[in-house]
Amino acid sequence: MVLLLSGGTEVTRGVIVDKFLEDHPDWRHLALEDLDATQDPDDVIGMGAFFALLVACECAKEALKEGYNVVITCPAAEMLDTVEESFPEELTSVYLGKTHAKTVYDRVIDTARQSVGETCSMLHELVA
Repeated sequence: MVLLLSGGTEVTRGVIVDKFLEDHPDWRHLALEDLDATQDPDDVIGMGAFFALLVACECAKEALKEGYNVVITCPAAEMLDTVEESFPEELTSVYLGKTHAKTVYDRVIDTARQSVGETCSMLHELVA
């Protein structure tokens, strides 16, 4: 299974993932936030970032083959299509925060109204 967490801030996603992984040792984390920091300023058409995203998705596929589940944190909406295309069957997407784009995500959790523990409980239910 692949759980995609989008929305919120990088800190919010990080705290939620840390708590989630404490309870799920059979899961691995792929932080797409790290790809944003590695972009080459000379890459005006964004192919370097796209290639890095494809490589990251392949790494997640390898983790799945090894028997792990994967939680992916995604900071940018531009990355969603590629991630969804890479995992058409295994992906459950969750938006953290308020959004009107509920049709894009499988689930929306308003993290302004939920604690980290409550959010993780909701995620546990999704992956059970």
